[in-house]
Amino acid sequence: MVILCNKKFLSLFCSLLLLFFIIGSLINYIFKARSIAVLSRKDIIIDKSIVIDPGHGGIDRGASYKGVIEKDINLDIARRLRSLLSKKGAKVIMTRYHDISLDHHNKAYKSRHKRDLKARVDIINNKRSDLFISIHVNYFPGKFRIRGPILFYQKGRNLSKLLAQKIQDRINQINYQGVQISQNNIRVGDYYILNNTKGLGVLVEVGFLNKKIDNWLLTETKFKDILVDSIYQGILDYYQK
Repeated sequence: MVILCNKKFLSLFCSLLLLFFIIGSLINYIFKARSIAVLSRKDIIIDKSIVIDPGHGGIDRGASYKGVIEKDINLDIARRLRSLLSKKGAKVIMTRYHDISLDHHNKAYKSRHKRDLKARVDIINNKRSDLFISIHVNYFPGKFRIRGPILFYQKGRNLSKLLAQKIQDRINQINYQGVQISQNNIRVGDYYILNNTKGLGVLVEVGFLNKKIDNWLLTETKFKDILVDSIYQGILDYYQK
């Protein structure tokens, strides 16, 4: 009788032990999964190679309006983005870090402008980057309603389209001093940079110089930091997707 009871007790004990083991393993798995999810958001771009291309530079001023010059805005935003991405662990390459043009890097075209563009494409392709961001400022003559940043991607490149959408979604959420920045849609872009680069990348037109609100925003230091953070968050959203 004692032996029988001991067998029953042992069986019950083993069953409870197994149950506790299963529950403990499940809890441990859940906590690990949550921990990985949190870390993946924070660390997702560590060691990613990212090329930032500030458009124009040097003799090429790009667009200008009321004293605001595109090449300066491009470089300022690019430097801020570089600083943020570097702090987060990415390996950042700039096509230019100073107010210079890049046309002296090749003799592929008679046009100085096209030589400059080819130099940028060569940097992006030769570095075999994980992604690239080309930064520009828009300008459209005459009266028009649209304003705010717009993301462009190369037709047929679905991953670039997804990256553009993720960044645009983040930018569209910006409300700066009571001003809704934009509600723009991403667009296919027929640009030399997009047409000739390989792999993942987008072109960001950060606003319209000759739109009063955009012109003001692009001279606001705090806004540019918010814009840069939105681009960064969009990149994280892309990689999580």
